[in-house]
Amino acid sequence: MQSQLTVHRRQVLRVFAAAALATPSLLRAQTARQAEGVLAGIGRATFIAEGQGPHHLYIFFDPNCPFCHELYKKLRAFVGKGDVQLRWIPLGMLTPSSLPKAAAILQAADPLQAFYKNEDDYDFAANGQPGGGIEPASTISPAVRGQLAANLALYNSQKLFGVPVLVWRKADGRADLMIGVPSDAQLQQILRQAR
Repeated sequence: MQSQLTVHRRQVLRVFAAAALATPSLLRAQTARQAEGVLAGIGRATFIAEGQGPHHLYIFFDPNCPFCHELYKKLRAFVGKGDVQLRWIPLGMLTPSSLPKAAAILQAADPLQAFYKNEDDYDFAANGQPGGGIEPASTISPAVRGQLAANLALYNSQKLFGVPVLVWRKADGRADLMIGVPSDAQLQQILRQAR
């Protein structure tokens, strides 16, 4: 039986192969449709808010994702500056401990501090597992299990692949998204655009 990670890698490779054959305008149109779809259902998502501001940047992440951790580090310089609130949407899909770690974050008395623990101690978990530094939850409450299922359903509804996924609405009202870790210049542009 193939592991979930192997299946996920194959899906990512198929998408990259298809993207290489598609024209840029078709890709932009598909990305816009996916972004609109995510934002249309964003009210069903459970997220961890970081910073203040009337504008929002939504970020799907997995607690064990090294690329999500890289994005987290890049965003440290922007938290609390400007008028964009980061809204981290946990998923539990990459490894067997991803779901219990996402649950540990959401079930914590202070989910934002639990999120920081996961990211600040990345690859330093007491149990020696690679990935996020929070200890996996030993039990997951039905409410949190439902929240994580709803987050994953929203992610899957738009046939997204990989994490992190950044989603935002621009000043002109159009939705946009990016999969992966943006360059510093791209990140600054995204933060300027987010409305």
